[in-house]
Amino acid sequence: MQEFDSKAASWDENPERIQRANEIAKAIHSELDLSQICTAMEYGCGTGLLSFVLKDEFEEVTLMDESALMIQEVDQKCEQAGIIHFHPVKYNLLEDERPHFKVDLIYSLMTLHHIDDVNSILESFQSLLNPSGYLVLIDLVTEDGSFHNHDFDGHWGFDKEVLTSQLHKAGFIQTGYKICYTIRKERDGVVTEYPLFMMIGRKNS
Repeated sequence: MQEFDSKAASWDENPERIQRANEIAKAIHSELDLSQICTAMEYGCGTGLLSFVLKDEFEEVTLMDESALMIQEVDQKCEQAGIIHFHPVKYNLLEDERPHFKVDLIYSLMTLHHIDDVNSILESFQSLLNPSGYLVLIDLVTEDGSFHNHDFDGHWGFDKEVLTSQLHKAGFIQTGYKICYTIRKERDGVVTEYPLFMMIGRKNS
């Protein structure tokens, strides 16, 4: 978490992250009727780039992240923009007491591959959703481990069939899957593409 704390102040200076948030917001729009969704939560929100693109779609949005400095950035951005329906909170769903509220939609961008216990976080998401609520996961397709250029002990992306099985086990029906964005990284003059998938699950109750 110290790594993300150190990057919080300059996180939004990367134009690729801004472009990514805009493109993924469009992809979410194309798959879900957001007019039917009142309350949402972004898990692993960082500085909230994706939520700020979607800010006019929901009545209330909870933004969760383990990084205190990322949440501090969200607080400052909300204050500057006069946004009062965002609720930023430093939180770890696998370590902190489970919240008592429920939402209609949970979305998470490039966070799942940092979480060791995928089954447990999916179960936590399921418990926080209203009946027939939606979960939108955006993350890396299985890659060769080269995405991170430092020591990394998380997941090297996700296989569609394996993650679908985990969704089902956690009480979701998978309702959608598509490649929604591609990250391109150049190292030593070689450009490598890392596609991101968007998987949608609906609470099976």
